[in-house]
Amino acid sequence: MTDGGVVAVVPVRALRGGKTRLAGELTAEAREALTRQMLRSVVGAARDSGSVDAVVVVSPDPAVLAFARSFGPGVVALPQDPLPFGAAGLEAGLNGAVVQGRDWAAGHAAAALLMLFGDLPLLTADDVRNLVRRDAPVVLAPDRHGIGTNALLLRLGALNGNGAPFGPFRFAFGAGSYARHVDEAHRLGLEVATTVMPGTAFDLDTPADWRRLVGAGWVVGNGDWVMGPGEAAEARSALAPSGRPPARGRHPVPAP
Repeated sequence: MTDGGVVAVVPVRALRGGKTRLAGELTAEAREALTRQMLRSVVGAARDSGSVDAVVVVSPDPAVLAFARSFGPGVVALPQDPLPFGAAGLEAGLNGAVVQGRDWAAGHAAAALLMLFGDLPLLTADDVRNLVRRDAPVVLAPDRHGIGTNALLLRLGALNGNGAPFGPFRFAFGAGSYARHVDEAHRLGLEVATTVMPGTAFDLDTPADWRRLVGAGWVVGNGDWVMGPGEAAEARSALAPSGRPPARGRHPVPAP
C-alpha cells in the first residue's frame, strides 16, 4: 500500500474519557460520540480528497483501533507502542504516535506523511488537497491562534538546501509547536510553506470552542453532525481563523 504516495496519520489517544475540558458542556457519552464523529469526519476528508493513499490511525486504545478498522479498506489501525521514550528507541505520547506513523509510512515507501489531528470538525477534502498540492518539503497548517500545529505535511524523500537527504524530523506537537516546527525544518535545511484554512485552523478543545461551533450551527444527534452543505459553508466562514495567524506563504531557510 502506497509506494510513492501520501500517508495520512491521525493520532487519537482514546474514545472514552477524552475531551475532559468539555465536561461542563457535554456528558461522557456525548463526548465519546463527538470524538467518534470527528474522527470519522477527518478520515473521510482524507479519503475523499483523492490525494491520500492510506490513512493510518495510531492509538493505544483498543476501542479506537476497532473503530478505525470499521472504516474499511484504505484505513490502517496501528497500535501505539506503550513503551516510554528510550525503550526500544520509542517516544510515548502524541509525538511518539506521529513517529510511529512516519515509520509505517517510510516502511511502505510513501513519498510523504500528512499528520492530521482527529478533532478538526471543519476539515474537508479540499483542505487536504490544498495541503498535499504544496511543493515545499514541509507544509504547516497552524491553529487559528498561530501558535499550535493542526496539520503537518513532511515529504520523506526531500533534499535539504545542500542537496543531501535530511536527518530525522523531530516532531514537537504541543503548546507553541508552530514556531518549533519551523525552527526544526530550518535546522534540517528545509524550506517551509504555511497554509491557513478554516478546516485546519479550528480544533475543538475548550468549552469556548464548543460554544463557537454550536453557535455556528453545529448540532450533535446520535453521534452525527446535523448540517447541510450550505450551513457547513457558513460555519467554516464564521469560524475562520481569528487574530493574526502566521502569513500564508513560504519560509525559506535562513542564510548561514
